[in-house]
Amino acid sequence: MSLSKLDGIRGLAAVIVIFSHALFWYYPAMHLGVRTKGRPLDGIEWFDSPFSFFYRGGFSVSMFFILSGLVLTYSISRHTDVLDSIRKASVKRYIRLGVPVAASVLIGCILMKLGVYEAPNISPTPVLSTPYLFNATWNGAIRDAIYGALALGDSRYNYVLWTIQIELIGSFAIFAAFALFGGNALVYRIFCIAAFLALSASTNKTAMYTSLFFLGSMLITFRFDEEKNSATRTAICLIGLFVGLYLAGFHSASASYAILGNMTRSLSAITGYQPSWLLIIPAFGGLIVLLSVLNAQRAFAILDSAPMKWLGKLSFSLYLLHTFILVVVAQFFCKHLGMSFAAMTLTLVTTIALTLLASYFFYLKVDLPAIALANKFSSLLLDQKSKSPKVLSEQQPTQA
Repeated sequence: MSLSKLDGIRGLAAVIVIFSHALFWYYPAMHLGVRTKGRPLDGIEWFDSPFSFFYRGGFSVSMFFILSGLVLTYSISRHTDVLDSIRKASVKRYIRLGVPVAASVLIGCILMKLGVYEAPNISPTPVLSTPYLFNATWNGAIRDAIYGALALGDSRYNYVLWTIQIELIGSFAIFAAFALFGGNALVYRIFCIAAFLALSASTNKTAMYTSLFFLGSMLITFRFDEEKNSATRTAICLIGLFVGLYLAGFHSASASYAILGNMTRSLSAITGYQPSWLLIIPAFGGLIVLLSVLNAQRAFAILDSAPMKWLGKLSFSLYLLHTFILVVVAQFFCKHLGMSFAAMTLTLVTTIALTLLASYFFYLKVDLPAIALANKFSSLLLDQKSKSPKVLSEQQPTQA
């Protein structure tokens, strides 16, 4: 199985998160389906579009977790001594995620201490415009940097960090599951399906999102023939791509999903399975997109291009840094241009450009050193020389 194209998918998902937050600031109706009082042009028409995937941050988060499940399982399964690889991966995980998270928390605290954020003088107040207006303290920031964000899910200093605790829990869930059942592909596949159904039906958000790791991990039990490239196979996978992207934009209140919404309600009534369909349907969309790419890799060769690879490498950094830049940039353009289309466009373009630049340096100075430190710590703790196989990078921007 070749996972070379997953970096490109992850990078695109990170960009979708930026679109999601920027558009939520200016046009909350695009997400909520309710007109924004006082704004005649609030983007509500997009809410009923059948292809709103390009700003559905929830879809991206689900995709991050599915990718994590697949990549982490692949990375441990390809070793001869699976249990040893699981021990190493487990020891590395907190540091690998924790160092970049800690750096982002401290950056957030510094920016708040410098007073770069201000309440916009606009009514109604833009969504996501005020999360960094509290009284930041170094004690609180250090606490969150060390364990508050990663272990407890605290996202005060960076509002996207609610996903990081789930990333950590999901990673260890996969390690434990594969250690217990990974020796038999069929047994592991059945376990993953059962774990997904049980966890996705929970009312607990952490459990629901953790279920998606098992969707991704399950894919390791299938074989994808990369040599076959028939026109029929390619056509089916391209159709799968469009179906997946359609499902990615699911909202039961959207006119484009009225039939699907009725189907999900009927299914819940008949079977008693009552997950959050707003989470599960986009996740299924992401799974279908992933299956389409894995089954027709030549048709998606663009995901192997240098720009896509570069975007994938920066994806974790993009995810961690974009909120700081977005809030400052949006405040500036709102102040000078109001809540206009021009302000939104300039905010989006400027935020993406500045975030890419900042992420490049963050990747070099924080993300890569974090990976190296995690490897050294694993080697020291397990008293073995670290051997880092060249596999797909385990960066996780997890998931808005």
